[in-house]
Amino acid sequence: MKLQPRILSLVIGILIVSFLALSIPLYWYTRSALEDELDKRLLSTAEIAANQLRQDLLASLAREPALTTVRATLERDLSTFLVDGIEGLAVYASDGVELAWSSPTRSDRPDIAVFLRSLSNIQYPVERAVSELYRLSEGDYFKAAAVSMEVGMQSPLVLVVWGGADFMAVIDQIIGSIFWTVLISIVIAVSLAAVFSRSLIRPVMELAAYARSIQKNIHSDPMDLGRTDEFGDLNLALSEMHTEVRQHEASMKQLLSGIAHEIKNPLGGMEIYTGLLEESLSGEADGVESADHRAYLEKVTRELRHLKQIVSEYLDYAKPLKSHLEPLKMEFIFKDILLILQPEIRQKGVTCQISGRGVVLGDESKLRRVFVNLLKNSLEAVDRKSHIGITIESRDHGVSVMISDNGRGIPQADLEQIYDPYFTTSEKGYGLGLTIVKSIIDEMNGTILVDSVVDQGTTFTLRFPEK
Repeated sequence: MKLQPRILSLVIGILIVSFLALSIPLYWYTRSALEDELDKRLLSTAEIAANQLRQDLLASLAREPALTTVRATLERDLSTFLVDGIEGLAVYASDGVELAWSSPTRSDRPDIAVFLRSLSNIQYPVERAVSELYRLSEGDYFKAAAVSMEVGMQSPLVLVVWGGADFMAVIDQIIGSIFWTVLISIVIAVSLAAVFSRSLIRPVMELAAYARSIQKNIHSDPMDLGRTDEFGDLNLALSEMHTEVRQHEASMKQLLSGIAHEIKNPLGGMEIYTGLLEESLSGEADGVESADHRAYLEKVTRELRHLKQIVSEYLDYAKPLKSHLEPLKMEFIFKDILLILQPEIRQKGVTCQISGRGVVLGDESKLRRVFVNLLKNSLEAVDRKSHIGITIESRDHGVSVMISDNGRGIPQADLEQIYDPYFTTSEKGYGLGLTIVKSIIDEMNGTILVDSVVDQGTTFTLRFPEK
């Protein structure tokens, strides 16, 4: 389902649930309160009338229902209780025979008598009862209350009082008003939701189109929604990603160009030497001796080693190996590395000093490559009789390693690029050493910082989480 229908469904659902949650309790509370008030009025009137009616008239009429004079007198007495909200009173025998009736609306509502007669069968000692709301054929509502009266006979008489439930007309109007209010509110809400959803969906569609354009053409123009809300933040993040992807592609193109350049030179030399070797072996070149053959083969072999080294460097950068983590004592790793680099250290007459100790959780093979790269860079940067210092410190739940030299330093303009792929100032390097170093340090959740001053020296500070 698309986003717009979801929004419309959500708005309509919330609106309906809200109206129902408000209107249904309000309806039942209002109706119950009004019914309770009517019940109290009817029962109160019935009890007052039952206490004030003349017992002799009631007893006479119960024995002889045909006594019209007594009936008329009793009905006049009943009419005195027709106050506001009371529409009529009637007296019934226990068998349902009507003895007296007083109501100005009796002729207009003949179906009331049938309903009231059903209340005459309340049994003693039950003294009072209240009916449910009764709806007449005309649509009006009324309620009745019945009380029993002892008149010295075997069976008590029943006095029934009824009154109109006029409030039900208002309740019905409220229900109708709620229905139309809900209907109109739904129409308004749907209209507003449609407008809102368009304003919400339009930037989503524009961002989706922008993402598709990046997918089709990485060099497509960036898009700016000109918004400062969450969509603006998403647009900014997408634009930054677009820029980074383009930079990454440019870096990859530069990297591929560098690979081609690096491989082209040894391949050219191999082509020349294999050509010379082919000529000498075919007898086309006079005076070529076996020593020359061996020299040609040695040059080809040297170029092959060069190619292998280039390929290994690029493979390490493109597809790093999975780490095998274990606790490592940094001072022992540096001692082993210095033994390996001892020939170069002696050749330059450089002094190397290790101080401090620390243990980190890392991959020994990868850490060796990091430190070898950094120490080789230092050896290339220093002159004879220089100094390289290695300081290891354990503090603040981590281990810091500082590799310092007093060599030629790194120009300030180059410091921001030293970790970029294929950036190098050395004629012999490929520009991947520090890139690989940075990727390994990041993989170990560590950090690497560099501080360098031209002609004074360089310090690389590496920080690792402690074991």
